[in-house]
Amino acid sequence: MLGGTVLGGGGAIGALAFVGAPWWAVAVAVVLTITAAFGILTALVLMPSDSEHKRDLWLAAMRYRDRRSQRTEQRKVPASRKPRKHAPQRGCTE
Repeated sequence: MLGGTVLGGGGAIGALAFVGAPWWAVAVAVVLTITAAFGILTALVLMPSDSEHKRDLWLAAMRYRDRRSQRTEQRKVPASRKPRKHAPQRGCTE
């Protein structure tokens, strides 16, 4: 997978340079190729190869996502607001 990404990105960069694309388009393609290759390499290093450990990692990630979504749902519920003691009132000029 990593080799395909690097070769595909290299092919895209070569094609962009061949057709005379602007320098910034070639630079963006280079950055995207390097970023994709680094991301895939990092995932390959961090993901355990044993199926039991991989399953545990996915379960932990899903539990974290569920807890986080529950926290954001709780934040969306509007709380009853109490007016501040020294807050300026609407229509009141001092």
